[in-house]
Amino acid sequence: MKRFPATLCGLASAVAFSYLNRDIKAILIGEVDDKISSFPQLKKFFISESKKEKFESTSCKISDLVVKMIKKKIKPSKEDLELFAVAVYLKSEALLGPNVTFKDAQVLTFCLKNGINLKDALSKIEDHPMIALDLMTKPVKVIHISTKISDVKKLIERSGLTGLPVVDENSYVVGMITKKDVERAFKSGIEDLSMVMSIPAISVKSDESIQKIGELMAMHDIGRIVVTDDQMKAIGIITRRDLVRAIASASKVYEVTSDISEKMKTIVPSKLLDLLKELGEFANAKNKKIYAVGGFVRDLLMNEKSLDVDVVVEGDGIEMAREFAAIKNVKVLTYPEFGTAKILLNGNSIDVATARTEYYEVPGALPKIESSNLKKDLYRRDFTMNAMAIDLVPPKFGTLLDFFGGREDIKNRTIRVLHSMSFIEDPTRMLRAVRYAAKFDYKLSEQTQKLFNNALKNGYLNSVSSSRIRAEFERSLEDEKAEEIFDLFQRYGIFKTLYCDTAIDFKRFFRILKSIDHCRIKKFYAIFILILKNCSLTRAIEIMKFYGLPKKFLEAFAKIKDETFLSLLENVKTPFDLHQLLSKLPEELLSVLAYENTFENNVLQYVRTISKVKLEKINGSLLTAKYGIKGIEIKKVLDEILKAKIDEGLDEMEALDRIISEKK
Repeated sequence: MKRFPATLCGLASAVAFSYLNRDIKAILIGEVDDKISSFPQLKKFFISESKKEKFESTSCKISDLVVKMIKKKIKPSKEDLELFAVAVYLKSEALLGPNVTFKDAQVLTFCLKNGINLKDALSKIEDHPMIALDLMTKPVKVIHISTKISDVKKLIERSGLTGLPVVDENSYVVGMITKKDVERAFKSGIEDLSMVMSIPAISVKSDESIQKIGELMAMHDIGRIVVTDDQMKAIGIITRRDLVRAIASASKVYEVTSDISEKMKTIVPSKLLDLLKELGEFANAKNKKIYAVGGFVRDLLMNEKSLDVDVVVEGDGIEMAREFAAIKNVKVLTYPEFGTAKILLNGNSIDVATARTEYYEVPGALPKIESSNLKKDLYRRDFTMNAMAIDLVPPKFGTLLDFFGGREDIKNRTIRVLHSMSFIEDPTRMLRAVRYAAKFDYKLSEQTQKLFNNALKNGYLNSVSSSRIRAEFERSLEDEKAEEIFDLFQRYGIFKTLYCDTAIDFKRFFRILKSIDHCRIKKFYAIFILILKNCSLTRAIEIMKFYGLPKKFLEAFAKIKDETFLSLLENVKTPFDLHQLLSKLPEELLSVLAYENTFENNVLQYVRTISKVKLEKINGSLLTAKYGIKGIEIKKVLDEILKAKIDEGLDEMEALDRIISEKK
């Protein structure tokens, strides 16, 4: 099926088709039983094969789909069957309509025989009729009729929108322009928007039914409808995708909203919970909407506590943060370039942001920001599990908003991107996907895995700045599952793509780090040098410069690639010789050397004992003042004293007396 009409039947087909279970054996329609015969409308359809053809010409599209499934021995899930039953029942007018076909009856029979309660299925729509207001996106982005086509093209490219309502000088909706319209006009050199926009714009009022909206889309073959007020001013927009999600929600594929206020009481610390309620009440008094979003919501659904909260405001987030902080007499930090602020109080930090959408001028770049609404703000995020919100405004406090199925993905331990361009627009999401997979023991969804592999293969990760990749690595190093995360980075081919092929035992390396005084070691430098160790010297130095590593690491790195140095380290004869080899190397390099079995004992001996031996009583000034030793002789004598102290355990003064007597 290449395309589904935007009717209820067609949309149900689209949703069901997306969720079909193809791995279960088929159950074909059998003989009529008591349950089915209780529907008198069905009786007339149990006819001979020769008479079936006259019923086939106008069958419901979904009936065709299900009959094909039956023939191919595919058993749909219960959710699929529920969709099929409702769609066929409504389309065929309870099997009493003038265009009802044998296939319609066959499909409804199939659904009933497989356990579907039609009354319950229908009640999900009848008890909760959805209208335009329930599913429209607001505020809606509009374009003025005087805007040039070239400027509309730029807006569409950076925002990812596929269509925009066109308004006149009074903000009345006068037309609709789509991405295809713009592309055709641009190729033809047309700049006048009024020449190519669709007139009139197909619109509905906010109380229009979902069925009527579907019919309008199908009738006019359009993918979006603008919602207007009585003055024909745009107040929202509904896309075909919005309709599909509405059907999916009604069919319990996943619930868009649910009350988790009780869960919040049991998991969120009471002081933080009270603070969130205060924020909601404050926003309500200002006639604003405010939501908790992101990791806080995700962790809550995973039954984990999170003391740092991100909230999104539909409106000016910075202004609200300042006003709330003033009332609470607490500190607030603002970041106008990003439309964000941070409120600091009672040991908690609350990051406040204006609801926004973002666009990427080139892959891997930092995004450009524009104000938007909650749904678009969530849609710009990395994965479905991070794209949920909790309403904080009474009386809906504690209502989970899950437009993209994040809760179901958490339940199924699945990482899923929100759109196919996700890894291309921001390739650092690839690193985050792997980090989350290791941190939570999740798997990438099949489609997400394909998108990941394609983006990695095509080198999009190489377009990201060194500072952003380093930030992701450092964040991963701070995680309690850092060992598993870096092992998964390696297995996914991240290091091979960015630097060179590796075969590192990260369990062993993190053990080495712990055995050394790892509090003094900058873990990023240590692990980064280990990753580069397998690269050529030229390539490794080039990468270290690109990542801004201090010069001392560039100089020291050459040593761990030097065969002569490595041979001396392996065959070192005395502890002092070991000191001479290793004393000038940064501890991060020592951890990399210790990772090799050949050098582990020698390096750890140096770190744990030899490196701690220092000259405490004797220095150059004493040698000059008391013994007249000057110039380069001072270093020679100090080295001899230190050697005696390290190798023989002599006291410094005893060693000095012996050296002086030997010189006489």
